[in-house]
Amino acid sequence: MYVRVTTALAAVTLVSYAQAQTLPPEGELHVTFTATQEPPAKPMPIGDGKQYVQVNLVMSAVNDQGNPILNNMGGRCQLTRLVDDKAKTYESHGYCAYTDADNDQIFEKCDSKPGSAANQNSCELTGGTGKFQGLQASVAITTVLVKSSYEGALQSIGHKNGTYKIVKTN
Repeated sequence: MYVRVTTALAAVTLVSYAQAQTLPPEGELHVTFTATQEPPAKPMPIGDGKQYVQVNLVMSAVNDQGNPILNNMGGRCQLTRLVDDKAKTYESHGYCAYTDADNDQIFEKCDSKPGSAANQNSCELTGGTGKFQGLQASVAITTVLVKSSYEGALQSIGHKNGTYKIVKTN
């Protein structure tokens, strides 16, 4: 009997927490993320000291404020990167998709301009499904490579900072 009451109380607490976590229609965005490149990409020389790289990243994100946007979400990013070894610059373009525990998704488009620092990108949250439908945001991304204990793996941690709003289309 005691176990049933405790289990019921735990279930009510979880339901209350899930209902209490609402999605504010706009606000600041402060997210910490991790990325692991899978499989490690091998650059392809394309002449004149430049290399082309396709990057596939496995992502995880946590909203530092506990807001549901990019909180406890797993994701995937696919990017193309053009590296200019002579100028010591690169540019990158691609997309990410994140999914939460309810299977609602957030879509992200990322670009870095030629000559930008290797650890800075700008991205846009371009929409989503379910509770994230109509999501729009502009975010600055900073990334730091971390030493991996897995040979050949490229791992990083970073931050997404910006503002968001939910734009209703109906």
